[in-house]
Amino acid sequence: MKNLLEAVSPERAQKGLAVASIALLVTGVASIGQVRYELDQKKTSTLAQDDSRDEGTDEQPLFDPILVPGATAAPSATAAPGKTATPGTPTPGARPGTAAPLPNVPGTGVPKPGVSIPRFGLKTQGVTAKDVRIGVSYNVSGCGPDGQVSAMFNQATTGDPSKAYPAFVRYVNETGGIGGRTLKLDVEDDGGGGASCSAKAIAAAKAMADDNKDFLAIPGLHTESDYIISRKVPVFGGRDDPASLKKIGANGLMLTEPLQESFRAWASLGKNVIDTPKHKACFIHPTSDESGDWDTYAKVMNAEMARVGMRFHDEITYKNDIATAQQQASTTATRVKTKGCDQVYVASTNPIAWIFFTQAMTQAQHFPLWTFTSYTVLADSDLAGGLMDQRQWENAIGLSARVPKGVGHPAEGNCARIYDKYYRGDGQSESVATQLACAQILTTSEMMRQAVKMTGVLTGDSLMVGADSIRGRFYYDAHVPMTYSLPDADGPFVTKGFHHLTIVTWNSSRSVYEFPEFPRYWTVIGPKKSGAVDLRPSWKGYKVK
Repeated sequence: MKNLLEAVSPERAQKGLAVASIALLVTGVASIGQVRYELDQKKTSTLAQDDSRDEGTDEQPLFDPILVPGATAAPSATAAPGKTATPGTPTPGARPGTAAPLPNVPGTGVPKPGVSIPRFGLKTQGVTAKDVRIGVSYNVSGCGPDGQVSAMFNQATTGDPSKAYPAFVRYVNETGGIGGRTLKLDVEDDGGGGASCSAKAIAAAKAMADDNKDFLAIPGLHTESDYIISRKVPVFGGRDDPASLKKIGANGLMLTEPLQESFRAWASLGKNVIDTPKHKACFIHPTSDESGDWDTYAKVMNAEMARVGMRFHDEITYKNDIATAQQQASTTATRVKTKGCDQVYVASTNPIAWIFFTQAMTQAQHFPLWTFTSYTVLADSDLAGGLMDQRQWENAIGLSARVPKGVGHPAEGNCARIYDKYYRGDGQSESVATQLACAQILTTSEMMRQAVKMTGVLTGDSLMVGADSIRGRFYYDAHVPMTYSLPDADGPFVTKGFHHLTIVTWNSSRSVYEFPEFPRYWTVIGPKKSGAVDLRPSWKGYKVK
């Protein structure tokens, strides 16, 4: 690690904290200890009881669903795709018994007359008439290599999750809570997922699911999410490959674009934008570990490439091991150069390893085109781009669900504004911790709020109805509209929110991603970049007539 720090400028080394913290906040999830923050609100705002509250203000950025231009109307939360549910009747097209009577569980609320909820089989716990508990985890103790790396950098860029998460929970409570309930947060120490700290992951999962009895958990390691899902507790995270979705069912809600759809879009970028068939392309990804089942993910990507008549010239895997990162990167660079690959598709849960790869490639004097998608969390942020070797990254092109600054998005800068409300002037309003806490807390809170609004109750199953209602105008910050689809307990389930992507390229002189095709976004890029849509009308409240 010392050599890495010597290889980057002081400015870039300081930026490194933010990406290093991705290992703590994204691939790290959950706890052996119980570092608990209970943000009790003495006086609950009356906004939550008033469905007629103004929307789109600084104090309330959570929007009601609207239609995305070019889309069809969203199906009812209790209806099969293409069908309309009749209040009080079982879900059309579902198995007998799929539509469950609304529960009579103390504290969950009063069911709305005539409403039925699909029986997704999820547990309801951690809810009373006064509050609802959720759990989140990160490497609180700085255990293992991840902790050592993050300790080398300034918190101005990584941010402080022990401040960021409580800030957004406090904001939710000050804007009405969850149907009048106070949101409470249990924080667990995950140990970062390293081998020396591995015992913490399961301990964290058990703490959230069994000890704290959290209503919903936000884990980042599959070890944790798999355990929590097995306990039938709703999870914000988890696996999203087709086989796992078929097995798990309605759970594992998340933000980024769905895996298969993301890789399909990526293959279309290769086919119709960067002309991969006329080049030699290498595919680099991690081995399967707590960050993901990359053996399965790679098979999905290879299948999507084959769909459009392409294949990789070489496929290279690496281990998420900071101790051997430079050695692995050097070996990879030599192999890419020897194989003659002039395009590099790089995928992972977070982009930390890419710093090593790009530096090693420059040392090997090989300068391929790099390509990626925002499925790798924060890879499309200016912060991450600035950490790469700039001679390499000026040749980067990727797919992003972000919206460029200054184009009129109604929620631009929302996360920073909220954080600054509680910690003005600490310099962490745009840090990684702030970005992640904002996305996770505001999105799950919107799902819970919508569940109460639509059904009158807050249960594990009604949470899925709330998620299903997010189709269009919900933004925690400047990004494309989010759409989930969990219409009934039979599936298929669309459990990740982002589905539209645009092309981004890196400007080394300005240290920013540019959006050369904005306002055009795609789900799949057609020949000559056909098939794009303009999503801007949805930001202004436009509805398809």
